[in-house]
Amino acid sequence: MPKSSPILALVVSSLLSLVSGACVPHRDVPASEVPKLTSLSDLMDSQATIADPQFKKIGDEAKYTDADYAAFAEVSRRILATSTKSKDFTKGPAFDGFADKLHGTAEALGKAAEAKDGKASSAALAAMKQVCKDCHSSQR
Repeated sequence: MPKSSPILALVVSSLLSLVSGACVPHRDVPASEVPKLTSLSDLMDSQATIADPQFKKIGDEAKYTDADYAAFAEVSRRILATSTKSKDFTKGPAFDGFADKLHGTAEALGKAAEAKDGKASSAALAAMKQVCKDCHSSQR
C-alpha cells in the first residue's frame, strides 16, 4: 500500500476547495451598484455573499469587535438596497412582504451596529436569517 504524500494531500485539498468554491456564486456588489442588477438570482447571490458570513456570528455578541460592527453596518446598507431592488423581480404580495420584512431587519441591524449593541445586533441578524429561510421555503 503506498504511503500518503503530503503533496498529493495538498493537491487534492486545493482541488476540492476550487470545486466547492465554484458551486456558490460570489457577488460582492456594493450598495450603490445594487440598482444595476438585472436578475433575482444575481440579487440573491449578492445578499448571500454579504450576509451569510455574518450569520455565523449570531449568538457570539460577547465577542463582537469594532470590525464586526462595521461589517454589520455594511450588511445593513446592502440589504437595505437589495430588499428595495428585489421588488423589481416581484413574485406577488407574499414575496414583497418578505422584502419588507428583510428591509426592517436591515434597519434594525444598522441601528444596533451604530450603537455597538451586541445583543440587538445578534437579534437582528437572527431575524434576518429567519426571513431569508422563510422566504426561500415559500417562494422558491
